[in-house]
Amino acid sequence: MKKKTILYILIFLIVIQGKAFGQNDSLNYYLQIAAENNPGVRAAFSLYEASLERVPQVSGLPDPQFEMGFFLKPMELLEGQQVAQFELMQMFPWFGVRKSAATEAQAMAKMAYEEFREARDQLWLDVYTQWFTLASLQQQLNNNIENRQLLVLLEELALRRSSSPSGDSSSGLSDVLRIQMEMAEIDNGIESLHSEIQAEKVKFNALLNRSPVNEVHVPDSIVQIPFLTDELSIMNQIAQKNPMLGMLNEEEAAYKAKAEMDRKMSYPMFGVGLQYMFLNKGIHAASMGDMNGKDMIMPMLSVSIPIYRNKYRAQQRESAFRQQAARQQRDNTLNMLEAEFRRAKNELDNAARSIDLYRRQSQLAQTTYNLVVQEFASGKGDLTNVIQVQRQLLDFKLKTAEAIATYNTMAANIQKLMSSNEK
Repeated sequence: MKKKTILYILIFLIVIQGKAFGQNDSLNYYLQIAAENNPGVRAAFSLYEASLERVPQVSGLPDPQFEMGFFLKPMELLEGQQVAQFELMQMFPWFGVRKSAATEAQAMAKMAYEEFREARDQLWLDVYTQWFTLASLQQQLNNNIENRQLLVLLEELALRRSSSPSGDSSSGLSDVLRIQMEMAEIDNGIESLHSEIQAEKVKFNALLNRSPVNEVHVPDSIVQIPFLTDELSIMNQIAQKNPMLGMLNEEEAAYKAKAEMDRKMSYPMFGVGLQYMFLNKGIHAASMGDMNGKDMIMPMLSVSIPIYRNKYRAQQRESAFRQQAARQQRDNTLNMLEAEFRRAKNELDNAARSIDLYRRQSQLAQTTYNLVVQEFASGKGDLTNVIQVQRQLLDFKLKTAEAIATYNTMAANIQKLMSSNEK
């Protein structure tokens, strides 16, 4: 008998774990579908890909300049008659300007990636929240169905009492009618829950960018997810991995690179080129011998002179102020994230206490219900007490489901702050 008992316990645990793993696998599947299909997240990733294309644009050399001119009437020169002139010039910025520009563009691309991460994490939080809402409603539906089944059994007891020779038939009939009234109310609640579940499924499918009629498989019961809150560890991870902070870090890095680029842009730019002069033989250039009518090639060197220094100094000051603003915004955002974590942690703890309370109350209500039903069946109890305790039992079960949904949602909110839901 002892071995059989242990075997039954092991089988029970395997079944429970299988259900839990099925729920997690199903939820992970929906999270993956949402990340792949949601248009908002895909748009954010497209913007990140677009920002990557800025790097080769800003790190390249300026386009060379080509000029050509034709004389409507050839110009008489010592070497002959000049018919046309061609110039090609390539400008080169000061050393390190292109590298600084590429560094700035890379930092801006990383900012776009952090924005994509924020959009993805927010989507996952929305999916988690909607999933737990559906699971809570499904739990409430099952509780109402179970409650109705109890009312059916209670109706049978009332009918037996009314048909008993020692019972009061009129009193028994009134008990049956009261139970049927209670069943009608439960039926209405069940229909309302069915409608609410369908509406929430439409919202869930919208997050996944699917048709509203797609079926969503939700577990029959909502389970409290295991979650440990080490405050110091969580705050460290928020500071290191939160995408909003990452965006501001990259923004500061971008303005730092821009300040360096502005400084180097205040130095001269150099240009190297060629000038080609197309010449025909001149009538009066016979004394030039072989040089008469020979095309001329002239190397050229160009230097820009940045003498207007105020604009360059202003650019560097602007970048310095923007760096400072990014640092200050990061500090402010970190404070806000810490406050959000404290709020979520408080709601998480309150939900955990509520879950324990409602579970204890449910156990007491169940024990009380069993007693009052026995008293009612034996003719010693009143139907009012049975219905009142049954309502309390249902209420505690509904509140337990809602508290678990709140707990799981707050846990997902904290995970979102840590950006710890990498897939």
